[in-house]
Amino acid sequence: MNETRNIIVGLEIGKLQSQLCYYDRKEKEPISVSVKAGSNQYLFPTLLSVNPEKEIWHYGLEAEYFSANEGETAVNGLLGIWGEAEPVRVGEKVFEAAKLMEAYLKGVLSLLGVGEPVRQIKGLMITVPKLSSAMVQVVYEAAAGMGFSRNQIFLQDYDESFYYYVMNHRKDNCTRKIGWFLFDNNQVSFARLVMDNQKRPAMAYIEHGITAELSTDPVKRDEDFYRLIDRSCGKDPYSSIYMVGEGFDQEWAVRSIPFLCRNQRHVFYGNNLYVKGACYGAREKCDEGILKGYLYLSPSLVQNNVAMEMLVNGSPKTYPLVEAGKNWYEIHTELELILDEKEDLEFVVTPMEGGSKTRFSMKLPGLPKRPNKTTRLKICISYESSETCVIVVEDMGFGEMFPSNGNVWTEKVSW
Repeated sequence: MNETRNIIVGLEIGKLQSQLCYYDRKEKEPISVSVKAGSNQYLFPTLLSVNPEKEIWHYGLEAEYFSANEGETAVNGLLGIWGEAEPVRVGEKVFEAAKLMEAYLKGVLSLLGVGEPVRQIKGLMITVPKLSSAMVQVVYEAAAGMGFSRNQIFLQDYDESFYYYVMNHRKDNCTRKIGWFLFDNNQVSFARLVMDNQKRPAMAYIEHGITAELSTDPVKRDEDFYRLIDRSCGKDPYSSIYMVGEGFDQEWAVRSIPFLCRNQRHVFYGNNLYVKGACYGAREKCDEGILKGYLYLSPSLVQNNVAMEMLVNGSPKTYPLVEAGKNWYEIHTELELILDEKEDLEFVVTPMEGGSKTRFSMKLPGLPKRPNKTTRLKICISYESSETCVIVVEDMGFGEMFPSNGNVWTEKVSW
């Protein structure tokens, strides 16, 4: 793997196990990375261990070994730690969640065998079961600590990874129903990918269905799953059904699997769907994808375009700040402008699906009184949820003549 600034990577971080893959341009598909050279072992524990005094970190299988045999302290429950972004005490020391994420990412990316990951990786997509604002903050902070820019790092949850996987996996997915059963030991839930091809772009979203608890007795387990299939799919013509997670075994699924395969439904089972979906998602985000005619309606989607009307090189322009149809955690806009006979900022908001524009005015109390066109402002726009936009405005002054007074204005708004 000698590509420079061109490697696309998918990383799945699960509650107990993680896995890594990269996009092979010749094969035109993601390739799983084995933990041990020449082996078919792709899963490794979501685990860190550390020697707190020397701050030497190990991850995955190494963390298991060093915590069991070399006296290092194991750090368990990483997904929960990162999801809450709380500092963690390890021995006598306290580590920030981002520090743990950085140590984990450094270890995991070493599996790629590249000398300079920051320079050689074009895009890294991290997928987790569910995303939180804290998790997003931790990932971006850790990635920045490693030297990655924000346009190299992406995030998505399992639902979105499923979408990218199935949309890239089979050509007939665009018009026929796709379902999947997610196993978590004795608990299993059903969901399906819904497509609306009447709109442009075509809309896709995940519809979650029934969740059931399966018996530990093999015969009853088979019956429980059979009933769940009947209630979830019935005899509907699905093109594909995917079985994901730990807890499924064909040995006990004697009656349920033939029922699932009725009406020419193709059934697939594997544990690498999410990580490969992450890799496909990274390819799409790097503008190398094939899904330009589709929009995935994630619950994290920002629904409004946001812009400002301003003079650019003397001509009136509508300058875009926020593009609707992106996940809230992907949006990070920075710009500088000079006020021209104004003491506030006005934003123009347009719904994603069309409709009338609205205007929002942000007041800047305490703005220094200066001659016209001598107040320079830095504006940073981000989101803390799909509905809540955070605008931070900083007075940058205007050279030595009008130095900044340090004013910073912050406003949270739901457009």
